[in-house]
Amino acid sequence: MKKIIVSCAVLAVIVATGGGMASAIDNPLHGKIIALDAGHGSSASDTGAKNQKYGVAEADVNLSVVNALKPKLEEQGASVIIVAPLSSRKDRVDDAIAKCAAFDLNNDGVGDKCNALISVHHNGSTDANYDGTLVIYNEKKDKPLAEKMLVALTPLTGNSDGLENGGYGMTVYGNLVSVITEAYFITNDAKADRYLNGPKTDGVSNLVIEEADAQMKGMADYFASQTSGGGGKGRK
Repeated sequence: MKKIIVSCAVLAVIVATGGGMASAIDNPLHGKIIALDAGHGSSASDTGAKNQKYGVAEADVNLSVVNALKPKLEEQGASVIIVAPLSSRKDRVDDAIAKCAAFDLNNDGVGDKCNALISVHHNGSTDANYDGTLVIYNEKKDKPLAEKMLVALTPLTGNSDGLENGGYGMTVYGNLVSVITEAYFITNDAKADRYLNGPKTDGVSNLVIEEADAQMKGMADYFASQTSGGGGKGRK
C-alpha cells in the first residue's frame, strides 16, 4: 500500500508540473543555457555581407533568425541569452559569459556557464547564384556541435561547404563550446528574394522560420549526443 501511495504522489507531481520530469529526461534542450549571437550589427555600417540586387543586409537576417530561434528554444525548456551587439568580438563573448553566470539553475550558489554559444551569420560571395552551408569552429571540443549544426542546416541549401577549422570571430574566446553558422549565402539572389518577398507566417519570413527550426534541431542533436550534457566547462 505504501508503494502505491508513493507512486500516486509522484504521478501527481508530474501532472502538476506539466510533465516537467519527463521533459528533463526526454528533451535534450531542457535545462540548457544557450547564448545566441546575431553576427555584425554593432553599428549602422556593420552590415556584414549584403545582397546587391535586393539590398538585404546580413546583419538584419542574422537578427531575424535569432529573434525567431529564442522562443523556440525556450518552449523546449532551454534558458536563452542574447549577446549584446558590441563592436569587439571578445566583448561579445564576455557579455555571453556574464549573462549565463546570472543563472543558478541547480541552486548551488554558483553562477552557471553557457552550454553553447551559437553565432548566427550568413555568407557572402561575388557570385549571386552561389549558395552553400558552412559551419566554423575553433577548438576540438567545438567540433561535435559544428558537425550536428552542419547536418541540420545543409538542407536549407542542398550544398554543404563543410566544416572550417580556424580562429574566427567568437569561436576563439572564452571557455565555452561555440560555433559560427553560415546557413546560406545572403548574396544568393534567390535566397534574398525569398527572405524579402516569399511567404511569411505572422510577419516572419518562412525562410527565417525554417532556419530557426534547423538551428534548434542541430543543438538538440548535439546535446542528445553528449553524455555530459554539452559543453561550457572550459577548453583544453
